[in-house]
Amino acid sequence: MHIDQTDEELVTVTALLNGSQAIIDDSIELATYPDIVDNPLYNRAIITLCQAMYYDRNLANGQPKAVILMVDHLNAICLTKGG
Repeated sequence: MHIDQTDEELVTVTALLNGSQAIIDDSIELATYPDIVDNPLYNRAIITLCQAMYYDRNLANGQPKAVILMVDHLNAICLTKGG
């Protein structure tokens, strides 16, 4: 993302990252396999969702297809390794 590096934008992006992480955490079987947070795809899903939310705060068009695909893949990993 190319944004102004102001305190206000830092607060906004931090809040969006925290919100994105909460959404991803609630969308995957994190309790089944907590080590999933070490998978680079986990961070990529959070960042991708954050970027989408930065430009469309209400996700009027829904979650990006890439996020849905990453969540599905992360869930498969959690269920395979955690179960």
